[in-house]
Amino acid sequence: MNEGIAGKLAKQFINSKITPLLMVASLLVGIMATFMTPREEEPQIVVPMVDLFIPFPGAPPVEIIALKFKVVWVYLKIV
Repeated sequence: MNEGIAGKLAKQFINSKITPLLMVASLLVGIMATFMTPREEEPQIVVPMVDLFIPFPGAPPVEIIALKFKVVWVYLKIV
C-alpha cells in the first residue's frame, strides 16, 4: 500500500514516545490560557440594535406595516 506524506507522519507519531508528552503539554498550555485570559463581568461592547415601538392600538399587523412602518423606515434609513 502506498502511503503519502500524511500517512508516514501519522505512523511516526503513533510509534513515537514523545506523542503523549506533546498531548499533555498542549493540554496544560490550554488550561493555563483559560485561567490567564482576563474576564469581565459586564464587558463594554457596542451592539448596533434599536428597539422601536409604534403604538397603533387595534390595528392588524398588516395595516401597521403598510401605514406606519414603511414611513418610519424611510426616516431610519437616513439616520
